[in-house]
Amino acid sequence: MQRSWTRLVLVLGLGLGLGGVLVATLAQASGSWVASAPAVQVVMSDRQAQSADMVPPTAELARDQVMGRVSWQFQPPPGAEVNARLCHAGGCVALTGPRGHTEAFAGIPADSALYFQFSLQDRGQRAMTLQGLQVIVNHHEHERASSASYGDRRRESGRCDS
Repeated sequence: MQRSWTRLVLVLGLGLGLGGVLVATLAQASGSWVASAPAVQVVMSDRQAQSADMVPPTAELARDQVMGRVSWQFQPPPGAEVNARLCHAGGCVALTGPRGHTEAFAGIPADSALYFQFSLQDRGQRAMTLQGLQVIVNHHEHERASSASYGDRRRESGRCDS
């Protein structure tokens, strides 16, 4: 009887262990990360003000994953408008407003740093501080079957949806 009980515990333990591995694998299959940056002061129309980098909270969270939809938001002062772009090391996408989403970054590594760039729209415009800078990056496993590269998709969809 003692031997059967030990075997049952061992089998259940292995089953739970494999289930835990399966759950961990499924959890890594897709997900999202959220990051914020401190406020940015924008003072010129001909020079970009850049935010701090926004990265996943842990390196493991997005390892071996690629970006899908990226949502953004920032808060300009009431009634103020600004030129805004969301960037990574390979380039930038013009933003259509203070909040929205884009798939222009689809396919790039999900652990890549993102950052905002801002400039005033007019030379006569007063300096402003933009607050609430945030991105939400949805990510998933890299699809090896896809033949379109990030650059191809970016050229095809080179717009941001708001």
